[in-house]
This record gives sequence, structure tokens and C-alpha cells, in this order.
Amino acid sequence: MKKKIISTVLTACMMAGMLTCTGAYSVAAADSSVINMDEDPYQVAIQMVVLPGTEVADEAAMEDAINAITLPAINCTVDLQYVWISELQNTTSLAIAGNEKIDLVHVGTVQSLSSLVGSDILYDMNTDDLLQTHGPELVSLFGDLLNSGNVGGKQLAVPARQYCAVKKGFYYNKTIADKLGITVPEKGTLDDLEKVLYEVKDSGEDIMCHFVGGGDMNLMAWMVPYEAFGSEAAYGAVMDSSKDLTVENLYATDTYKDYILRMYKWRQDGIIAKDATDTSSSTDYQYSQQLFCGQGDYTPQQMNDNQVVAAQNGFEYGYMTLVDSSITNSTATEYMWGIATNSERPDKAMDFLNFLYSNADVANIMKYGLEGTNYNFAEGSTDIIESNGSYLPLFYQGGNQKDMYIKAPAGEDYIAQCEAQEAEATVSPLLGYMFDDTDFQTEASVISSVISEYTPTLQNGLCGSEEETLAYLDEFVNALDAAGMNDAIAANQEQLDAWLAAK
Repeated sequence: MKKKIISTVLTACMMAGMLTCTGAYSVAAADSSVINMDEDPYQVAIQMVVLPGTEVADEAAMEDAINAITLPAINCTVDLQYVWISELQNTTSLAIAGNEKIDLVHVGTVQSLSSLVGSDILYDMNTDDLLQTHGPELVSLFGDLLNSGNVGGKQLAVPARQYCAVKKGFYYNKTIADKLGITVPEKGTLDDLEKVLYEVKDSGEDIMCHFVGGGDMNLMAWMVPYEAFGSEAAYGAVMDSSKDLTVENLYATDTYKDYILRMYKWRQDGIIAKDATDTSSSTDYQYSQQLFCGQGDYTPQQMNDNQVVAAQNGFEYGYMTLVDSSITNSTATEYMWGIATNSERPDKAMDFLNFLYSNADVANIMKYGLEGTNYNFAEGSTDIIESNGSYLPLFYQGGNQKDMYIKAPAGEDYIAQCEAQEAEATVSPLLGYMFDDTDFQTEASVISSVISEYTPTLQNGLCGSEEETLAYLDEFVNALDAAGMNDAIAANQEQLDAWLAAK
């Protein structure tokens, strides 16, 4: 990770004078009683997660542009640390263990909050009332959603996006579907998806129907509305929170059994074509039009980002919803910010995070890059930008979207779309609950190892027959029990019941 000499105050202020500040900045965030403008500036190191292979050519220029705003406002500069998503967990753990420079941690995606609770990676933002005193904008913007990052009284993370309603399902190549005359329903079941995949297979089109990679990711999460605890449901799952709040072993349910039998069938019928040694991402195959569909969350922002990339690759995306719009702990914690336990100045990390949601100029640079280099304004607009594809931080979330630019092809109704999806979403009764796994760190490691050993074969449909699939599943469930999963689930249920009783 590169380190750069902090720009001088003079240079920063000169640059700041050349910038047009359109973002409203909270007076509370710049309160002189909170921010010491007389001390040496502090450099905040920020994880920025991107697709594997991504290289950011204009990183230094973006940092300079941000520093020109933050230095005179909150007396800090930034070090944008771009991390490939495939390397995120290892990079984070090594940085903490080796006491490397890191302040703001990307929490979510492949580095879930639930898997970090007992790992001593995240700083408690309630320490010395840090969130309340240095994060007033965050408190105002997120309100009760902050509870999603509060575990056992410790505020370990804060949401990164204010619109947390998510649909789940599959993005598909609409251009090819139209070419083949295949109608994909906007909303359907796993059976409906299967029907479409077989139509693609039977068409003779030279394209993969479905891709599971190594099989280590449970794609059932985009097909069934269960809510999981821990990485890959290591601490159990609630299968339907609208009916029952019992925590179960996901892998011992009939739902999972039906899923892996379906994967076996899809493998036999050629719906799944690639073998388990293929380490490519489904996104790469979709962008190159070698794959018909891939799992993904639907939000107006995500669809818009995907359409931009699809257009650059000569096709259009469609989306099939399998799980209706909902707000759950999973959706609220999918993108979060945490402060590293080895941060030298948690107060400055919080100052920057608060400023990010107060100042649209900084938020726009981090999300879209630089005008004239990475994007230009659409003709006749001062709000809508057109990206040239040179900067695509697909896993970055930050800033108040209501104050930020809108990226084409989205239009002026973009925020209205976000609010509409939020309004139609069901809210899980589990929202705000997180299992504290501090006492289960040893079991967590063993459980994760068992899951990593068995799921690639089961979720890739690689057993020799249905009978062998079921026998291997039984062996898997027994191994999980031996690893202590049922004990963790029992403790999870006890904590959940206490949390519900205290509401």
C-alpha cells in the first residue's frame, strides 16, 4: 500500500479555491470544539473495494482533489487504498495483525459484520461517545438503521447507504433473451428461473446458462428469503422471519436439500457447464457475454451501474426478482463502514466519515472520479453525468445520494425510484439484531473450515448421483454438529430471544 507525503496547507487551499463546492456541509461537523485545526493534519487511510484486476490510474489526482476540500475543513487528508474484493479479507486481517496503516474498513460484501464481531478488527464507535460527538451527520441520516451495526452495546459499524431496501434475483442478458425470443418474467420462482435456463440451453446459443464457480458461495441466498447469521450461515439462519423466528442449521433444512439436488440435476443437464477449478467471476463472464445470467441484488443504483457496464460491452441487462424487496440486517449490513482497531486516530476517521455524508463534492469524487477525466455532464444537465468507464468502484458506497450526482442512464427520477423501492419493502423483525460470537471464535474457525470443505461439491452438483449427493449432505451436517455449530445456534437463539424480549 503506497504512502504519500501530505500536501501542504497552502497547496490544498489554492486547489480548494479552484473547486466549486456544491455539497452542503454540516456546521456541526466543523465545530471547533470537536475538530482541532491547529494540530498537524492526519491522513485517513480508506479501503476502497474494486473488482479483481482493477487498476486506478487517477488515484493521486483524486486524493489531491479530496485533500483540497478536507484539509481546510476538517484538517485531514486521505489515502485511498484500493483492494480487490478477492483479497479483501486477507488484506484486512494482515493490516490489523501487522499494525499497518488503516483507518476506515469496508464492512460487508465478502467481509460481513457478523464474521467480524469477535475478531478484534473493528473499533467500538461508542467509545468516548465518538459517534455522537464526531458523527452528527451519520446519526441524523441513518437514525434507527445505526442499530444494524450495534452488537452487544458496541457500535462496530455504520451503514454506508441510506436506501437499504433490496430485491434479490438474477441479472440476465436481455439482448440475447430478445434475440432468442425468450420471455423472462420480471418476478418469479426458482422453477420459473429454471424454465428460462433450459430454454436458453435448448436454443443452441453458444453461452453458459448458469455459473457457480468453485461452488463456495451459496447462491440460494438470491433465490430464497432466508436470513443468515455469520459467513455462509455459520451460526444458523431464520428461514422465513414473517412466520417463525427459530434459528436453524440452514444446511439441514429441506430447502437446502432441494437446492443441492437441483444443482446436481443442472450439472447433469448441462445448465452448469464449467468445472469447479474455474476461478473466474460470473461478472467477468456476463460482461463478455459468455454467461446468460448471474445472481445479484437489485437496487436502482445497482441496476444503473450494471447497465453502464453492459452498454460498454454491447448489451442490455434485464432482472428477474426471486425475493421481494425487503429491509433486513443483511441488506442494512451489506455495505458498511467500520473503524480499524489499530487506527491511530479514530476521531479523525469519524470526522472524515461524517464529512463524507455532509459534503457532496467529496462523495462525488470517491464515487465517480474527476470531471473531464472519468466523466462529463450530460448535455444540458448539471446533475446527470456520463461515465467513460475509466473509474468503476463497484463495491464502494458512500455519501448522501440525495445531494450527489446521478449517473446516466438514470434520470431525474432516480431518487424517486430509490424511495419507491424503500416504501414497498417489508421490514424484517430481525432488523437490528446481530449475534455476538465473541465466545465462539474457536468454533467459528472449525465451522467455516467444514463449510469450505463440503459446499463446493454440493453446490456445484459434483456428486456422482442423487443418492451420493444426499449421503454427502448427511456427512456434511454431522461434521457441522461435531464442529460445534448446534451449540453456536443455541447461543444465537438465546441472544435473539433476549433481544426480542427487550424490544
